[in-house]
Amino acid sequence: MATLSTYGKFRSLVSSGTDTERTTFFSDAIFAIAMTLLAVEIRVPDVAPDELPGALLKQGPQYFAYVLSFAVTGAYWLTHHRLFKLLRGYDANLQRINLLALLFIALTGFGSGVLARYGDQPAGVVVYAVIVSGMGLSYAALMQYAWHRKLFCRDVDASLFSFLRARSLVVPLVFLASIPVSFLNPAAAEYLWLAVLLLDAALSLIYRKRTATRGPSTRAEASPT
Repeated sequence: MATLSTYGKFRSLVSSGTDTERTTFFSDAIFAIAMTLLAVEIRVPDVAPDELPGALLKQGPQYFAYVLSFAVTGAYWLTHHRLFKLLRGYDANLQRINLLALLFIALTGFGSGVLARYGDQPAGVVVYAVIVSGMGLSYAALMQYAWHRKLFCRDVDASLFSFLRARSLVVPLVFLASIPVSFLNPAAAEYLWLAVLLLDAALSLIYRKRTATRGPSTRAEASPT
């Protein structure tokens, strides 16, 4: 019993707390590395000087994959930053879910490379869509768990949380929906990703109209855009 009691005391001391700085610092490092490595996929053409303009133009898919991946990863960094500003503490399971989200963030470079080379093929679109959907679903799970465990600060009420949860699901649902479309037309699946912007804007407009009549719940937001 003494051993169990000692272990239980150890768990209670290290598995939860109010200081989330180490978690955010570690997460920021993963985001920074992942975003930096995205540029590695853009190669300098090894061609004669007079062939350089044409060679650079042929790398259009690499530029597209880089800009898209940088924007997605950057948006989720902002999301992560805002979410942890709304938390009053952490526990071990929250950190585990955070690690799962970082797993997908670290795969962004791989997904970007696949999309750059095989974006005209269903498999290339599927790989990228799965990675981005994994980011979004992990974030949604992180937020849902924090709400369930009452880890949000008191300013986040049920109305605001419902709005944040809805926004967190926009990206993964759109990218998951693009997977079956990619088998019919990979380009159409990539255009479908633009629906994220429209749906997010629509949700924001709806929330603003509601808070205009009820009064704002809090001025802080955690969202993927």
